[in-house]
Amino acid sequence: NVTSYAGFFNVNNTCDNNLFFWFFTAESNWLEAPVLLWLQGGPGTSSMLGLFDIVGPFASLPEGLQRRNYSWSNISNLLFIDNPVGTGFSYSTGDCYPVTIPEVSEQLHSALLQFFLMFPELVRNKFFITGQSFGGH
Repeated sequence: NVTSYAGFFNVNNTCDNNLFFWFFTAESNWLEAPVLLWLQGGPGTSSMLGLFDIVGPFASLPEGLQRRNYSWSNISNLLFIDNPVGTGFSYSTGDCYPVTIPEVSEQLHSALLQFFLMFPELVRNKFFITGQSFGGH
C-alpha cells in the first residue's frame, strides 16, 4: 500500500502564493526513514516529472499509471514540491511571482516549515534535498 498526502502550502499571504506538494511515506518504517525533498530542474519544471518518470512509487506509461517495483519510497519518505510558484500546480492569485533565487528560497523554506508542522513526527529524521538539473541549486 502507498500512503500519500497532497495539497498546497501558502508561502506568501499578500500575493496568495501557493506551492503544491505531494508527500509519500516510506513503505517501511516511515517514522524513522529519512525525508527526501525532490526538486525538479528548469527552473520551472514540475516535480511531478521526478515523481512519475524518475523516483516515485508510480510510473506514467502510455498504457496508464503503473506501480514501480523499485522506488525511492521503498526506503525514504518522498516530498515533491512544484517550485517556484507558477510551476506545475503551484499558483499565485495575486499575480506576483518570485523572480530571484532568494525569493524562491524564502518561499521554499516557508513550505518546509509548514511541512514539518504538519508532520512533527518527522522533524528529527535525516533530511536530504535532491533533484535534477537546476533543482540541485
